[in-house]
Amino acid sequence: MANKTDGEVEKSIISSDMKIKGKITASGGLVLLGNVVGDIKCNSLSIEETGVLKGNIDAELVSIAGKFDGQVLSEVVSIRSTGSVTGEVSYDNISIEEGAKVEAQLGKKKQ
Repeated sequence: MANKTDGEVEKSIISSDMKIKGKITASGGLVLLGNVVGDIKCNSLSIEETGVLKGNIDAELVSIAGKFDGQVLSEVVSIRSTGSVTGEVSYDNISIEEGAKVEAQLGKKKQ
């Protein structure tokens, strides 16, 4: 399921009833409502409150409101108040809302 509006990158949705194992690559954005074990490479990734990811992320924009365990390599990382992050996060810019659970090694991306 993909939708496109003017000026917005195409988004793919992994719905809450889906469980995926393996690598996922998308040229546009990805919205994760379900469960993924594996690596994701895309332009932007949004892990929603019901979303769970165990693996690595390579994306320009990452928003985490669900559960994530692994390594993130991203330009901009936003961890929402409902988000839970363990592992390692490499970023250029990061924001963490009050209430978020973060047990991860945080660091600026190496140039």
